[in-house]
Amino acid sequence: MRINSGILRGRVFKVPKDGLRPTMERAREAVFSSLAARVPGARVLDLFAGAGSMGLEAWSRGAASVTAVEKASKHWKTLHENFQTLEGDPDLGNWQAVQADVYEFLKRGAGPFDLIFADPPYDEGDLPKLLEQIGPALAPDGLLIFETRAYGAVAVSEPWNLLKEKKYGGTRMLYFQKTAPPR
Repeated sequence: MRINSGILRGRVFKVPKDGLRPTMERAREAVFSSLAARVPGARVLDLFAGAGSMGLEAWSRGAASVTAVEKASKHWKTLHENFQTLEGDPDLGNWQAVQADVYEFLKRGAGPFDLIFADPPYDEGDLPKLLEQIGPALAPDGLLIFETRAYGAVAVSEPWNLLKEKKYGGTRMLYFQKTAPPR
């Protein structure tokens, strides 16, 4: 796979051949085009990172920091190697590849992050559980971009607001923001 834009544009990164479904280049390009003004200087969290396609793309486009969380040791190793292989440009922000269960990582109280990408395995994606636990990790004006199958109902409750959803083939990107608390 290749990085679409930014400092690392065109650079190739590794993707394990088994058990991983990285975000398609077309979908990544569309997501990051819609986030163009938000990425430079952002603190980014890439959950269920796999090989790191979303985090690497944000990093290339000027994110101040990227924290990528992956549980599977084989995928984490590839994720870590991808960042390590591509680092070196002084204009790139900081990065951290964490091998941990996403929910355990969120319980530790990390953040706040300006952008959070979550791309769980489709059969394991528990959006209500993730929304419940992710709240404190997201900055007040931050966005959560959740990747899931293109079909199926999405139920969202307070304090979350579904801003938009976009479909790319068999994939759907859901953009969430926390509702501001009443004053």
